[in-house]
Amino acid sequence: MLIVRPHMNSAPDNMREKLLLALSESDAMRRSERANRIEWLSLHSASYPMIMGRAETLRLIEEARGTFTDGHFVATLFVAMAFIEHALVEELQLKGRTKGSPLFSQAIDMAIEVKLFPPDWLQRAKALSLRRNSFAHLKESDHPHTLGARVMEEKAHPVAIMEADAQEAIDLMFNFFVATTREADLEAAFRE
Repeated sequence: MLIVRPHMNSAPDNMREKLLLALSESDAMRRSERANRIEWLSLHSASYPMIMGRAETLRLIEEARGTFTDGHFVATLFVAMAFIEHALVEELQLKGRTKGSPLFSQAIDMAIEVKLFPPDWLQRAKALSLRRNSFAHLKESDHPHTLGARVMEEKAHPVAIMEADAQEAIDLMFNFFVATTREADLEAAFRE
């Protein structure tokens, strides 16, 4: 991989002004797409007046929303799947089915076995996990889950495929979120 460094003959202040102008132009070009994604999210998300839970798990919801809104679809897939894994493993732990944190594929299999969530959710999670894995773990270029192979198979633009995956992951994430949300005993929570 080659790195080409541009010649920096501009003064730092001038460079910053150019950078701010370029960012402003980029923001303007992407604004409509971002608004469309925010509207889509508003139809596929759940909100509550107050949510208590593990900080990491709750942060994943916000990160998934933000990365999706900004059009970072691979990151959205990773973050939404991380939330699903958190929710799935925590439910298995609460039901006494596991201790610690099993591999995602093992957690899916355990959840299928005990019918913890609707079977179609678990199948979708498994399929999304395989798509995520082609980004996380280097696969042969003709592996069926790689983006290149999917572009050829689906005859679609890579960004369209990644956006559809991100939308499916977000939708499924909110399904798991709603299914695992419980009423809290606030008095007990604040006594501790």
